[in-house]
Amino acid sequence: MTRTRALGGHFVWALAGVLVGALLVVGIDSLARTPSRGSGPSQPTPTPTITNESDEPGSPHRVSSTSKSRPRGIVLAWAPGGIPQAAERAVERLPGVRRATTVFAGLDWIESARRPDGTKIPGPPKGMRIPFEVAAVRPRQYARFVPPSERGTLLALKPGRVLLAESSVELRGGGAGMSLDLMGRRTRVSGVISDVATNGYEAILATPPPKSWARVDRFLLVHNKNAKRAAIERAIRKHLEPDLALRIRVNNEQPFLRYGDAVHPQLVLKKEFGEFAARPLPDGRIEIDSEWQRTYIRRAAVPVLGEVTCHRALIPQLRRAMQAVKSAGLTHLIDTSGYGGCYGPRFINSDPGGRLSHHSWGIAFDINVPDNPYAAEPNMPPRLVETIERSGFTWGGRWLVPDGMHFEWQSW
Repeated sequence: MTRTRALGGHFVWALAGVLVGALLVVGIDSLARTPSRGSGPSQPTPTPTITNESDEPGSPHRVSSTSKSRPRGIVLAWAPGGIPQAAERAVERLPGVRRATTVFAGLDWIESARRPDGTKIPGPPKGMRIPFEVAAVRPRQYARFVPPSERGTLLALKPGRVLLAESSVELRGGGAGMSLDLMGRRTRVSGVISDVATNGYEAILATPPPKSWARVDRFLLVHNKNAKRAAIERAIRKHLEPDLALRIRVNNEQPFLRYGDAVHPQLVLKKEFGEFAARPLPDGRIEIDSEWQRTYIRRAAVPVLGEVTCHRALIPQLRRAMQAVKSAGLTHLIDTSGYGGCYGPRFINSDPGGRLSHHSWGIAFDINVPDNPYAAEPNMPPRLVETIERSGFTWGGRWLVPDGMHFEWQSW
């Protein structure tokens, strides 16, 4: 069970976003192709230190360096259920705020793809589609929030077209000029922009969000000059339900400014663990292509937990984490009868209109489930959390909506 959720004007965005490196991942051309790290960890890439959703030090996102950098003073605001449009207008009226814009995010599904010459790219098995996480923006407003060298590409984005993130190009088997069939509509790729510019989404399209999206998440980006962080938060809270959780980030705290920023975006998971095709089921589960499952999902014995079913690349890391728990004399802090599993192909909270749970890749695991229900105050021993996190996992108990049972891959 999991939930992938989640000031001033003088911070310089120096973090990377193209996430280049080995890109031998499963794409439309071959769903069985091996991802760059799909068989296990290799030498780690130097990473910037960032904070997790609790604003406390956490495991770093792994990001490559790039010359592309954002404008100064970009602020992210997001809340469960989304930021109302009225909050955008209120923030824009604040002295010291240059611009605010709402980003709409949703899960699309790729049915097929064609090259610029019209030839079809081999796609998912019959009856299945490829999950595709997309953001819808107002190009003229959103262009102010991307690296200056990419603004022209955003301004040229027309309705019915999309821009692919650089890391999506190899996954898709092509870039500008190709066409994608997305749940009953066809769109053409008009260009390619960096992962920084898409905030980790696989593609950007112009508003309005497609009607086929079952759920739309809304978050706010603010181009701040000198407004106080507290003033921005107050302006937003006036338009939220009382006691609704709100997260404010500035642009040097996370490599991607997006809804649910505590975990890696789906784009990163595809690069690290492979892309699959799937069939959504009415009960909130998904049926994943059997070839992908045979290639990547394994059963193995690990200390403390016993037999687990996970992505093959995660098993050595999970084994090390549980061995560390055992070596530290903390085994008694895990109730093995409360183990909730690792690989579980489904939507978050089994909601067919939501996002895909990262359990679908087999890169997360749940422990002490009865004592840590979703959205409740976490009840996980701090020593246990710290020990597991040191092995490259992030803990859901620090998320904006806590998921205290949940640990998820964060770094190799």
